Amino acid sequence: MKLFDSVRITEGVQRAVIFDTATGFLNYIPKSFAALLQNEKENYASLMEELDLESRDTLQQYIQFVQQHQLGTIIKTGEELSYFKKSLDRPVEVSNVDFFIFDLRPSDFNEDIVRQINQLNIKFVQLRILMESHINDVIKLFSKLSLFNNTSVNEVSIVLPYCFELEDCIITGNVIKSTIFLQFLFHSCPDSSFKTYGNIQISKFQKVVKIPNDCGCVNLKNLTIQRSFYNEALHHNTCLNKKIAIDENGFIRNCPSMPSSFGNIKETSLLKALSHPDFKKYWNLTKDEIDVCKDCEFRYLCTDCRAYTERGYENHKVVDRSKPLKCGYSPYTGVWEEWSTNPLKERAIKFYHLD
Repeated sequence: MKLFDSVRITEGVQRAVIFDTATGFLNYIPKSFAALLQNEKENYASLMEELDLESRDTLQQYIQFVQQHQLGTIIKTGEELSYFKKSLDRPVEVSNVDFFIFDLRPSDFNEDIVRQINQLNIKFVQLRILMESHINDVIKLFSKLSLFNNTSVNEVSIVLPYCFELEDCIITGNVIKSTIFLQFLFHSCPDSSFKTYGNIQISKFQKVVKIPNDCGCVNLKNLTIQRSFYNEALHHNTCLNKKIAIDENGFIRNCPSMPSSFGNIKETSLLKALSHPDFKKYWNLTKDEIDVCKDCEFRYLCTDCRAYTERGYENHKVVDRSKPLKCGYSPYTGVWEEWSTNPLKERAIKFYHLD
């Protein structure tokens, strides 16, 4: 049996998952089946002869499962197996920073910020507009998005509370002159929808988003089944790697919610903050080094929030290897529970003012 190149298997302490990074398919499988599938030289015909009738039926069901979900194919000869080349899961390309997050009041956004973003060759920008922002200030911000034209930035996403006037301004107005891809993410909407207008994409969802407290949640709906994400998770921290941010008070951080800051944008440049010896201390911390997570079958598919952890209140000056606070899954029981009501997390919840 040869799995297709987009298919991966991750084993946890109790069970394993098989997933297809091309289609998003994911399913639990027994660890014994995982071991069998990962041995590409296993002779299934010989194995069938060695098994009793019940075990043969089980093996046949395994084979049918793989074929039914188009996860792999039966290989008949060693020569045929040699035709299938498996790509290597290499570390992501080394660079200073790719992602920039700005929790801003619209009036804080200016040409100098864009200049510094371009100086760092940043590719992706997210502007998270605060709830209390005035509509006229937000419209002025929209008009400034053209500052990203002819810069290193490929995509800008704007997260903001829903307002009909703002949506109408985006669709019908002449305010936005940007030529790059813009994604407007409206939360707190009366309904959910998704529409595209040329280089502009508008996504509306009903959930009320409270920035930054709603970040870092781990659940089945938030799993990312993509090859690039999986590859990054093997070698780096999927939440903090190659990221820089400015919080609502202007402090430069690895993430707006992280406790450590590296100066204020009014006095320090992004480049100077990035050069601080402690700025990248979490970039290469993988889930294989995190307590509990290292035993979890989902560890390469979920984010790893270091801003809200189970023991982050103890000492934020050392590398925090405790489990993400907002994860309710136990790889030891295989059960998902509501994290916010777990009595063992009560101290951390109070520390982060999430109660």
